[in-house]
Formats: sequence, C-alpha cells, structure tokens
Amino acid sequence: MQVILFHLNQVGDFCFSLPVAAAVKQRYPQAQICSVVRPPLVPLAERARPIDSVEARPRSLTKGYWGLIRRLRARRADMTIVLPTSRVPCLLSWLCRAKRVVGFDKGWARRFIREKVSYDGHPSLANNLRLAEYVGGNVFKRDYLGLLAATEQDRVSTARLLAAHEVSADEPIAVLAPFASPTRLWKCWPHDRFVQVATLLYERAGLTSVFVGTLTEAEAIGQLVTSASVPAVSLAGQTTTGELLGLLDRAAVFIGIDSGIAHLAAALQRPTVAIFGPTDPALTGPVGEMSAIIYKRLACSPCHNRAAGCSHRKCLLSIEPDEVVTAALRLTVRSGALREVEF
Repeated sequence: MQVILFHLNQVGDFCFSLPVAAAVKQRYPQAQICSVVRPPLVPLAERARPIDSVEARPRSLTKGYWGLIRRLRARRADMTIVLPTSRVPCLLSWLCRAKRVVGFDKGWARRFIREKVSYDGHPSLANNLRLAEYVGGNVFKRDYLGLLAATEQDRVSTARLLAAHEVSADEPIAVLAPFASPTRLWKCWPHDRFVQVATLLYERAGLTSVFVGTLTEAEAIGQLVTSASVPAVSLAGQTTTGELLGLLDRAAVFIGIDSGIAHLAAALQRPTVAIFGPTDPALTGPVGEMSAIIYKRLACSPCHNRAAGCSHRKCLLSIEPDEVVTAALRLTVRSGALREVEF
C-alpha cells in the first residue's frame, strides 16, 4: 500500500503529524509512507520512525513542482492524507490521482479533498488525532513521543561541536532556546531571565547551558552568553538539524518558550520545560510525563498574537527564573539524568 502524507510547514506541526503516520502503520503494517514537506523539514522527516521516504515541496510554484508531481504520480498512491488546508498542498494531493484523498473540512481542502474530517480552531494534535482515527480506526499511539530519533552520526557530530567549544563528553548540559521567529516575538520571555536560569542551573546542579537559535539570532544570543557569570556556550546558527537533535538527545534538560524545539525535545523523550504566556499550552504545548509547562493562566490569556500590543505582559513577566529551574531540576531527577541536585 502506498500512502502520501502532506505536512504543514512548522516544526511543532510536523511533530503533531507523526501520530497520523503511526496510525496508518497500525492499520496497514505493510504501508509505505512518503512524506511531502518543505525543504527545512526534510532532515526531520528522514529521522521520523513511521516514515519510509521523503519528498521536498518547493517553496514556490516553480518548474520543480512538475518533477514532484511526476514522482508522486509514479507511486500510484492508494491514499493521500493532507494536513494543510491551503491551496497548493490540497491541489497537489488531487493531482496525485490517489484512490482516496483524506483531509480536513476547511479552506481549500473543501474543493479538492474527497473524504473530509471535521476541523476545530487551529492546527493541533487533537485535530490530527481525529484524522488519525478516521484513517486508522482505534488509534493506540496518541502522541509523538519516541517517533523521532537522532542518528548515531548526529550524536558523533554533536560531540565534536561541543568539544570545539570545550564542553567535554561527560559534562552535563542544559539546552536553552530563548528566541522565537521574527513574527512571533510576542511569545518571548525576557531574554535576561534565561541568563538567570543558566546561572541557577550551574549553581544548583553543575549544568553548563548551551544556547541554541538561528544564525540571525547568533549575535543577540552571544551577548547573553557573554553576560553570564557561569559557564555557557552559544551554538546559535552553528547546528544542522541533525546536530540539534543530537544536542537535545544529550541534554539533561531543555528549557525554552513555546516553539518547535520544545516539541523536538519532548519527541526525543528528554526532560522539557516550556514557558507559555500568550499562547495556549492545551493546543500547542509539548506532551509527555517528561514535559513541564510553566503557564499562569491569567484572565486575559491566552490572547495569542494580540500580546504584540500588550502593555504589561503579565502572563510572561510573572514567571520567575527560580520556578522554571525548579521544574527543570525535578524533571532531571525523575528521568535519572541527574541525582545530586539542590532544588
């Protein structure tokens, strides 16, 4: 059986899609699943356990789409599953000429999708599980935990990268991700508080903090590291996707805001602390017993991007570094990553 799965473009949404692939494998054990993703997600799809092959979807409608369409048609798919509701992936799913085309009852999908599943609100794990139940019946895997893995080469490359920054192989580390994309800076906790977190992690548990981010964030993160009074490292803009997974896999704990990296850490089943303010952790929070969400649940939250014009940002400013570090260290003890810890 040939199945083509079209994914959304964000890292967190990709993680949310993995239970759909797992449901297909559960219902059809011999199924070959081809994931169609944007180029930045290709390394993740290649490391996702339910996925057998990957096709990159060009960023814009170029000649590259004709080659993609030919390759997808050549698979003679029995079923395409479309998680986006936007025009291009819905049209592509129709052009695959599959026997079954399954997707959500929203937007452009209404024009091209034959079998429609109800959709509620924003992209979420809950929506995807409803679709997974439609294609897979009684779904036993209802989260993404363990469905993504770093390779051995990822771990080796990460070790070399850390060694170049004088972090030894036996040195315990915490991975910190303080930044959001430029269009979602309203989700950010004050960056100087991450420096306080790094200080407390080192003083209480001997953890060296490794800050991660994009190349455009490298200068700002470098300034945070420079201002820290304890050992800290910036790898912003220096890691491949595989090295980031290797880094998270090696970490005693991950701490960050509502972001895709938090879902990667949770998928790898590492202790994960996610800081939420204007967004809703019930919709987009990391899952699993090794995940802790710091969220104040104020009367005005979640407000989502309306926080961009918020004058007080109490939902974030009321979160203190001490409570974040305490939650993180409790998780490290529960996971066995650390033993001698001062809460």
